[in-house]
Amino acid sequence: MKRPKILLVNPWIHDFAAYDLWARPMGLLVLGTTLRRLGWEPYFVDCLDQDHPLMPAAKAKRNAAGHFARTPIQKPAALAFVPRIYSRYGVDPQFIEKDLIGLPKPEAILVTSLMTYWYPGVTATVSILKRVFPGTPVLLGGIYASLLPDHARENSGADEVLGGPGEPVIGEALFGHTGFAGRRNGVPEALGFTPALDLMRRVRFLPVLTSRGCPFRCAYCASRRMVSIFERRDPRRVVGEIEEARLKYGVDDIALYDDAFLVDPEHHALPILDAAAERLPGMRWHTPNGLHAAAIDMRVALALKKAGFETLRIGAESSSDRFHEATGGKTTAADFVAAVGNLRDAGFRQDQIGAYLLVGLPGQTSSMIEDDVAFVLKAGAFPKLAEYSPIPGTAMWAGAISRSRYPIAEEPLFQNCTLMPSAEPGVDWGFLQRIRRNL
Repeated sequence: MKRPKILLVNPWIHDFAAYDLWARPMGLLVLGTTLRRLGWEPYFVDCLDQDHPLMPAAKAKRNAAGHFARTPIQKPAALAFVPRIYSRYGVDPQFIEKDLIGLPKPEAILVTSLMTYWYPGVTATVSILKRVFPGTPVLLGGIYASLLPDHARENSGADEVLGGPGEPVIGEALFGHTGFAGRRNGVPEALGFTPALDLMRRVRFLPVLTSRGCPFRCAYCASRRMVSIFERRDPRRVVGEIEEARLKYGVDDIALYDDAFLVDPEHHALPILDAAAERLPGMRWHTPNGLHAAAIDMRVALALKKAGFETLRIGAESSSDRFHEATGGKTTAADFVAAVGNLRDAGFRQDQIGAYLLVGLPGQTSSMIEDDVAFVLKAGAFPKLAEYSPIPGTAMWAGAISRSRYPIAEEPLFQNCTLMPSAEPGVDWGFLQRIRRNL
């Protein structure tokens, strides 16, 4: 029997700013692997594709991370007051439409989504899909779909909105829309979180997910809402798949997408790191999602160095232990200082150790942010200011609503971190720019 075709789509971003920090649609690519096991033939259109042959940026040599192609567009009416340029990030729509027209008609289309306030890009993507493939069901998943399902149903134009990981539900959902049964259930557990990298136009680096979910319950994070169960892969399978992908694609960079890679390192991270040091010499690892400071003892720091970690990010969040106690107890100031000390002793430079600091939090003054920056610098790391975006359903959501200058519960556009909607007076874009210039 001929396999039915299914189209996977990564939508445009509409925002004031967007940066490609080792970003790939991991959930969608993992779902591509699952769909093959379920009997489907997936293919992929990436509206953010930096290697699209018709885009000027694709003709120049680029690193794996960098700026997306950018086209200024009209701001949504709700954001007309913001004195910044609003843009569409990604491939020109006429090129995407040309790509779509050249494809065989799919039986179904899956679209992913990220930030809640990026929904205009999702809506624009669904619109063009509906125009090119009238009558084909469009299913929407991802972060926006999971956090704001009602809003997504009313505004995205998709025929169905699916929340959480797609693997457990996608077979039944597709059967309901297409009647194709295939292997609706019984996807082998060993399949894990392996992305279908061959769907991409070019593999510049290997996105790797060794675990999914997080055992912590941080008040500002939606990880537990997205994935309720913390799952980890067999370390031997992880390293084996990286070996195979390295040989197949000829790349030496790895972006680690885990939210909790260093939890219980003795039984997970260390076996991976030790095997990587032995079997993957010359690989460069990068951690855009951050590592847990409390787990970085000297043994872990040395293993990270030996395995080839190049770009480290640590979730410092704040220098205040009162903040950490109130938001989940993931770490302490002493944990962070010890972690940075161990990393420096293991041979990492200060510019390799980025520390994420949340800024624009409800109740956080400008002087508190300045103290956090000074704390990170004194410890021997480099501050990475991360503007706080209120996330629906998190423990801090109610407080963010009460302190917000905008109706963030009614309009997701106001959840945009650029607006810092719940920040205290004096904490604004100009203030953060001054801090960044002085670093």
